[in-house]
Amino acid sequence: MIERFRKKFIAYATLSIGLLLLLILGAINITNFTMVATDADSLTQALADAGGNFKDPGKPEGEPGEGGMPMRPDGPEMRMSARYFTVKIDSDGTASMVAFHMTSFTVDINEALSWGASLKSQSKGWTRTYYRFRSYNYEGATYVSVIDYNRELSPSYRVLWGSIIGSAAGILISFFLLIPVSKILVKPLVVSTRKQQRFISDASHELKTPITIISANNEIMEAVHGESEQTVAISKQVSRLTAMVKNLNALARMEEQETQAMGEVDISAIASDVVTSFHDAFEAKGINFSAELPPNLKIKGDGNALSKLISIFLDNALKYSLTTAEFHLYRNEGRTMIKVINDAEGLEEGSLDQVFDRFYRSDVARASGIEGSGIGLSIAKEIVANHRGRIMAKCVEGKFIIKAEL
Repeated sequence: MIERFRKKFIAYATLSIGLLLLLILGAINITNFTMVATDADSLTQALADAGGNFKDPGKPEGEPGEGGMPMRPDGPEMRMSARYFTVKIDSDGTASMVAFHMTSFTVDINEALSWGASLKSQSKGWTRTYYRFRSYNYEGATYVSVIDYNRELSPSYRVLWGSIIGSAAGILISFFLLIPVSKILVKPLVVSTRKQQRFISDASHELKTPITIISANNEIMEAVHGESEQTVAISKQVSRLTAMVKNLNALARMEEQETQAMGEVDISAIASDVVTSFHDAFEAKGINFSAELPPNLKIKGDGNALSKLISIFLDNALKYSLTTAEFHLYRNEGRTMIKVINDAEGLEEGSLDQVFDRFYRSDVARASGIEGSGIGLSIAKEIVANHRGRIMAKCVEGKFIIKAEL
């Protein structure tokens, strides 16, 4: 149990660190890419305002403040060094080049024409990873300006890859650091659990002697004075205490034992034997009992423990059923399901997983006078946990359903 808890702690702590890194570095990278996109959009907007070209062909170059001088999007250096092209698409779909300021090894004019025409139905965005484009209307025609933002975007991608590598390294380092740290953190729990197990073991051992003496004296009284209502009651309570001590010892042993001998077992045969042994008991109480038992269902597990698990489920149904009880063994998505359904009184709708707590008994169960110690389902939970499975209990429309997934 402690080892399972330690592994869960390492897993949850590592996951928490990973999520924290994801949130922080994700926010940094999203902000970074958003700022780059905003800068690129201001440049394409300047192109749109200038008719797709930073140079005004209608004015002679070189006149200060006119055609030859840069118009400000982000600054003259940015505009003068910008690599872009603008394609004009007429109403008949004919594409023509308005401006082409790209290096020849990046894209040629013919490719730029088809590329720009393919973007006319979109407003703006990224294309081919490093290129920002904008589609707009200008003088009755559709224009598409595409700007090469590789130089400005590359640092952002380097930050992104650095974040991914750094996060992976941080998670890996955290995982290996948490292994020794978890041992220190769970040490008080180990000490407490061992004390608890020792207490249960010692208490069980100490109870055996007085129980044996009481039972022996009760038998002597019956032999001398004959059986009476009092001796029957004593015998009944002695049997109950004996069963409780036995269950406490079994529960303590399961918690101490981290692993069990697992092998391939025929759970169909195991379930069939247990179900057969309970048939007469259900019939004697007038309970309509049915069982779904598919043949040759194999599972990796401990046969004795699985037999005990099914016995606990059926014994619980036998105690609390009113008129009907059902046992189901089946496969679902690669998992083996053991489910018992019985009608009962006084149950609240919804999850009833508290029934797996030690010594838990509902007020209705206590008031009913049905004998029980509240340990059986705790043992069932430990058996399922040792098989790396899940167990649940709930009430649906007045029926108690308990299910184990193995």
